[in-house]
Amino acid sequence: MRVWSVGLAVGIAIGTSSLAGSARADEVEGKHRFGDRGFIVSADRLLPLLSYDSIKVSSDGSSETQSRFSLALTNSGPYGVFSSFYNLPRVSFDWLPVRNLTIGASTWLYMDLSANQTISPAGGSSTTSDQPKVTYWGVAPRVGYVIPFGDKLYFWPRAGVEYYDVSTSNVGNGSGSIQEFAIDVEAMLVVSPWTHFGFTVGPTVDIPISGEQTTTAAIPTGTTMATTTTTTSRLDSTMFQVGLSAGMLGHF
Repeated sequence: MRVWSVGLAVGIAIGTSSLAGSARADEVEGKHRFGDRGFIVSADRLLPLLSYDSIKVSSDGSSETQSRFSLALTNSGPYGVFSSFYNLPRVSFDWLPVRNLTIGASTWLYMDLSANQTISPAGGSSTTSDQPKVTYWGVAPRVGYVIPFGDKLYFWPRAGVEYYDVSTSNVGNGSGSIQEFAIDVEAMLVVSPWTHFGFTVGPTVDIPISGEQTTTAAIPTGTTMATTTTTTSRLDSTMFQVGLSAGMLGHF
């Protein structure tokens, strides 16, 4: 019995030493696998390959719903005011406090710094006027879990909540904005052919919780229309999105 105990102890010691040596060898060779403790920096939704959007605006019991199904191989920014804002590229940071568990957040920003229109009639002087400027921004905290399928292929589902703000301003003619809270669910397939670098592709779903559209208009009044009255209207507005997108990441 004593000999068996000694043999078992020696075996455990050898196994532990072997695992520790292998881990140290991986560290020396720089073999950091996706899902190991550390952090991930990623560029998400760079390519919104497929996307279905549904926008519902409602007020006083009535509602209007618009939908669109799109295909895109590149993404150069918003397609229009108050549309497809879930397909904007976003920068994300995720921390792995333990192996495979990720805690992080995404953020995104699009801002028109200037927008002008210049008209030059034949034989006349040019006139320049300000045009509507649009700002999109948002943040999405999330948690996820990495499931390895091998040394180079992984499944990374993640979920969280997101807040989105879209606003447009037109000097002298009013402004508008949309704020929305939603549930964000993504199921990414990660291909990491090289150490510390990989690509992502997978479905995305954005389920609205609540949203509001606010419009402010400046209406000329008076007999000479020289004065203006500002009016503000608010409507319930939500956008649902489901699609397929691709991105890239670095893991360290």
